[in-house]
Amino acid sequence: MQLLSVQVHDSHHLGKILKLQTAIALALGCCPLLAQDAPTYVPTIDAGRVEQPPEIDGVVNEAMWDSLAPATGFIQQNPHEGAPSTERTEVRIAFDDSNLYFGIICFDREPENIVVTQNRRDGSLIDTDSIQILIDAYNDGQNAFVFGTSPTGIEFDAQVTKAGQTRGSAGGPARAGGAGGGGAQRAGAAAFNLNWDAVWRVRSQVTERGWESEVAIPFRTLRYRPGADQTWGLNFSRNIRRRNELSFWSPVSRAFEFTQIEIAGKLRGIEAKSHRNLKLLPYVISGFSQDFRLDQGRTDRKLNGGLDLKYSLTPGLTLDGTLNTDFAQVEVDDVQINLTRFDLFFPEKRPFFLENSGFFEFGTPREVEIFFSRRIGLDEHRQQVPIDAGARVSGKMGKYQVGLLNMQTRDIQGRAPANNYAVGRVSRELPNRSSIGVIAVNRQTAGSFEGVRAYNRTFGADANIGIGKYGNWFNYVAGTQSPGLEGSSHAYSSRFDYDDAIHRISVSYLEVGENFNPEVGFVRRVRFRKPSASYRYTYYPKKGAWRTIEPHAFVQNWYTLGTNEKESGFEHYHFDSRLQNGGRLGIAYNRNFELLRRPFAVFPGIKVPEGAYQFGETIANFQSDPSAVAFGGGSVAKGSFYSGDITAFSLTGGVRKGQNLTWTLTWARNMIDLPVGAFNTDLASLRFNWSITPKSYFQTLSQYSNRTNQMSHNLRLGLLSTSSTGLFVVYNTGMLMRDYIDPHSVERRLETHAFFIKFNYLLDY
Repeated sequence: MQLLSVQVHDSHHLGKILKLQTAIALALGCCPLLAQDAPTYVPTIDAGRVEQPPEIDGVVNEAMWDSLAPATGFIQQNPHEGAPSTERTEVRIAFDDSNLYFGIICFDREPENIVVTQNRRDGSLIDTDSIQILIDAYNDGQNAFVFGTSPTGIEFDAQVTKAGQTRGSAGGPARAGGAGGGGAQRAGAAAFNLNWDAVWRVRSQVTERGWESEVAIPFRTLRYRPGADQTWGLNFSRNIRRRNELSFWSPVSRAFEFTQIEIAGKLRGIEAKSHRNLKLLPYVISGFSQDFRLDQGRTDRKLNGGLDLKYSLTPGLTLDGTLNTDFAQVEVDDVQINLTRFDLFFPEKRPFFLENSGFFEFGTPREVEIFFSRRIGLDEHRQQVPIDAGARVSGKMGKYQVGLLNMQTRDIQGRAPANNYAVGRVSRELPNRSSIGVIAVNRQTAGSFEGVRAYNRTFGADANIGIGKYGNWFNYVAGTQSPGLEGSSHAYSSRFDYDDAIHRISVSYLEVGENFNPEVGFVRRVRFRKPSASYRYTYYPKKGAWRTIEPHAFVQNWYTLGTNEKESGFEHYHFDSRLQNGGRLGIAYNRNFELLRRPFAVFPGIKVPEGAYQFGETIANFQSDPSAVAFGGGSVAKGSFYSGDITAFSLTGGVRKGQNLTWTLTWARNMIDLPVGAFNTDLASLRFNWSITPKSYFQTLSQYSNRTNQMSHNLRLGLLSTSSTGLFVVYNTGMLMRDYIDPHSVERRLETHAFFIKFNYLLDY
């Protein structure tokens, strides 16, 4: 990796924020509300060594299980915090030289009423009966792996970093995509990384006792310090969906999530040896693509191959390599309609970059991201740029987290030059969810290319401090170097979050200079400072149809650096509530301010004149029971938009047939009437998922936008063998459509389509 020379501009701004941080830290240190509570009881369990491994068949009936004391006594988080779980759960743990084994019995007095809503790998465990295992093999309270399953034996696995804290965004713990949260992080703050795929085995069955599961996790899948008689962090969560009940072995209060690693229990007696293994993942791909917008629809045929590898340098440090990387089986982007002046954010979906992404996260997600992997291998039009080779080293070295990445892209004549991308990220873990770290990012162009700078460099440092049990203070400062851009190339942020399950408070400050230019990152706008504040109060009724009542408010304003003129503002006031069955009801009011210094093209052929605009809207939102056979939700809004009016609605509805078939339809419409013209926007999508088995699926996604007059289809068949490897068949098509709803004036024209078959296989040494 090339060494970076660093210049810090606007040092007086940096000095001011450091003084501010020091003052806040002193004030918070004197606040008894934020003092660390005394340690509470920590449950422990001993693992037993076995000579004969259990048969992984989903029935916990071997004699070896009977000889082991179980983890039991689960405690509710919801609906009755602190009460025993309404059903007994027993988890027994064994190991041999190669694997860690779990024998799980989820007792249920009504096994016929067990709820299973889906049957696909890494599917959400929120709306189905499920159990999850959290393993902190370093016993550091900062890093962990999550393994989850359901009565049908699906594989759910994820990686937790940064003590489960989503740093620099909305604050609070990362929400797990399983039984304990509201959606996996797929980009930005990747404290909970659902895209980590492990090699392990699980089988589950519904029995007379309830439902049972047996799990075998190879030690070489985990990261740990080898040695005798080890102690690991451990927790379990169980979801009983028909009661919307969530319970934990090591109790987790409503202020925290399952991913709050530091409050896990302890697993003793593990004797895991050092396992260094090599995984090779060769692939071959064949297919064709056509673009009728170019070269009279010339057909490009493809027959190609490549290799990915994974090697354990140490039990905590992994080398990943890739040659001739291909992303043919990746999901397509969700279509978005933009009614703002700023770029839309499209999250990363390519598995190679998503794995271990938490090691490289830095900045304010979806607003100021210092490193955004989507800049590698995709041009500004989201077209692929071939990646010849790449390597990543990530993991732990003692108390340090390390992430090193180097990728080389290919030259495409007339479209993109060859580029080398290098990223280095190091952070030092500290007690109580705290850490300090640095990052450096470099893009170097081979040769010269019109409109492309020869290099771009970004550097930064961050300090994240846990204050007591409920407080977190996130800070970073960054700068860039780009030929031709001098001065005001800084960005810094300071944010404090407090969340005790009843009160959630957040205050923050973000500033970005005019020439801050992280070309391998994402910046929504520049030359501004933005103070923000939010407050949420959560009330938990003791009985009745409502689970929580959650009034909250959020205010943020953007001011132009230099002139201090207000250029944007957003206020959100929301009276929201959650029902016992998981549904929601609420009403909100949004107030906006925009200062347009030049006309703004809000829709093709319609421009909003320059000027200052104050506008707002009232919104009602609703959601039904998400685990029901038929489910739905949406919102309805009415108000003003710039100098005109807006009426908008968004609807989502779906139906399930058993545990394997799901259809979901969404439709969003904006009806806008401005003095300069009236227009409507429509955005619709239809998703279909057929989980043939827990390791095979057929999925389709059809999307339509009247903004581009396009309809697209993505069809994917996946037959998985191990983890994320197997056979993939993909067909994508894009069609231009005009006046689709009017049957008398229909124009449909195929623009693009592509068909690929890809096969990759895991060779595990």
